[in-house]
Amino acid sequence: MTPTVLIVSSQARSVDSGVGTYANMILRGLMAEGSADVTIATWGGEVSVDRYPGCDWIDLGMKPDFDPTPGCFWTLGRRLVQRLQRDVRTFDVVHFLDAREGYAFVQSSMCRDSRVIGTVHDDYAAQVSWNPGHYLGNASDPWSRYLFHHGQKRLEKQCYSRFDLLMVNSAATAETVCREYRLDRQKMTPASLTVNVDVSDIEIEELSGAPNLVFSGGNFYRKGLDVCIRALPDLLTDYPDLKLHVVGACRSMPKIRKLVDTLNVSSSVEFYGQVGPARMASIMGGADAFVMPSRTEALGLVYLEAFRAGVPVVAGNHGGVTEIVRDRESGLLVSPGSSSSFAAGVRALLASEDLRNQLVRGGFEVLLERTPEHLVDQTLSAYGFDNRDRVDSATQDLDATLVSVG
Repeated sequence: MTPTVLIVSSQARSVDSGVGTYANMILRGLMAEGSADVTIATWGGEVSVDRYPGCDWIDLGMKPDFDPTPGCFWTLGRRLVQRLQRDVRTFDVVHFLDAREGYAFVQSSMCRDSRVIGTVHDDYAAQVSWNPGHYLGNASDPWSRYLFHHGQKRLEKQCYSRFDLLMVNSAATAETVCREYRLDRQKMTPASLTVNVDVSDIEIEELSGAPNLVFSGGNFYRKGLDVCIRALPDLLTDYPDLKLHVVGACRSMPKIRKLVDTLNVSSSVEFYGQVGPARMASIMGGADAFVMPSRTEALGLVYLEAFRAGVPVVAGNHGGVTEIVRDRESGLLVSPGSSSSFAAGVRALLASEDLRNQLVRGGFEVLLERTPEHLVDQTLSAYGFDNRDRVDSATQDLDATLVSVG
């Protein structure tokens, strides 16, 4: 009898984040592989029958007007439980593509009838500081972020321990989650998030500036945009025509614009706002370098997008990012929060064509290690359907990395 799988995600059609990229890749891979009957539970606006023919759908209605959780995961999970209780449906495997979406499900009696899996994409709540002063200067809204992360940490701690298995995007994420939530490492298995490498249909966008740097992110302070801007007066002394192209939207935009005006570098910064994946790929392809010196990064799918575009990378050296951006192999790592360290990294990159070429080659080699097919294999192994030898090997690799991280 063909096993049944329920995939739960806030993004089944759109790709508004790394989670959306992952969701679309997993759904396409599972449909192509064809080893299970797949049902997708998502928001009504995300239902796309033509994109995934042969799937069943559970329409959870439109997003609520107010739910402060990412992707409205709190409401999504509660609506799913209500729907399944009404329809009296069970599945062999239930996979929450963002583990937090499973909060209501794993605390219900329905979780006993299925193998329940969740994918963990970050450890930001897990590593939250009890000192609210830690957020001053590191976030545009330090007090609300402090309170939100503490609430989310409590939710994750109650939720994650109830899953049968957690797929994690990096060993750094797994190490933090295991430590802070006191979880068994045997409940962790890798999810090697990646991007499709086909760039044949991408039109390169010509960008102003010589050189030009591209930044992209939705949380400007955590991702270090303020650091990039603070480094501009220094960099402009050697590169007066340099331009920083900023892609993304964030509540801290007014503060960022004020910083730009205060430093008198407005002519050297261009803001694009939120753009779609195709436009982002075009902008990335026109860059001389991609820069995102995050204060912490669980992995950073956008670095993989830069690798695909053949663009050298400058990144912060904290978190899971170091597992894909390897210093002077696939990118340059700088000290988070330090504009002088960032400026030195950019100078080193711009001064050496050999270094830039080496980093581009190294970035592409990372992509060859992380194929969509491998990610689907890892997922099937987590379900227990196939590739048991492969999941055992992957778990051993994760354990070895956790030991080195710890």
